[in-house]
Amino acid sequence: MNFLFPLTVGLSVILITVGLHAITTTQAIYLLKKYGKKRSPKTNIKSRPLILGLTGVFLSVKHYIDIILWAVAYWIFAGAEHFANFEDAVYFSSVTYTTLGYGDVTLSDNWRLLCGIQAINGVLLFGWSTAILFYLVQRFWSEERKKTEAGEP
Repeated sequence: MNFLFPLTVGLSVILITVGLHAITTTQAIYLLKKYGKKRSPKTNIKSRPLILGLTGVFLSVKHYIDIILWAVAYWIFAGAEHFANFEDAVYFSSVTYTTLGYGDVTLSDNWRLLCGIQAINGVLLFGWSTAILFYLVQRFWSEERKKTEAGEP
């Protein structure tokens, strides 16, 4: 088997995970903006930790879905040659996506290219999620600074 088939599999999974991340994070930001406008012109200071916490949980679940999608690809294409069961594929996908890479489970030469592709995918999507959380924190701080400058309690 040449490297083009694993490369195609990896790039296909990247297209799916990045597409899902684009759709879900865009919708999450839309809902956050809509929620904030309906409640008040300024986000209530008491709801900020809840908003940040729920956003963090939402993004974590989204990353776990990505990990599962990669595990499905490993299970379908690299299969029983590498993993005794699907749980092993999920474990391998988890340590690869997070770039932890224990090395206790490895893929054969034919499939190891997927590991680097998945690691790049994980780094990109974690950075994207971090940017969203940073945006929220920055927005909340900006609102608080404006209230302080205006002399509001």
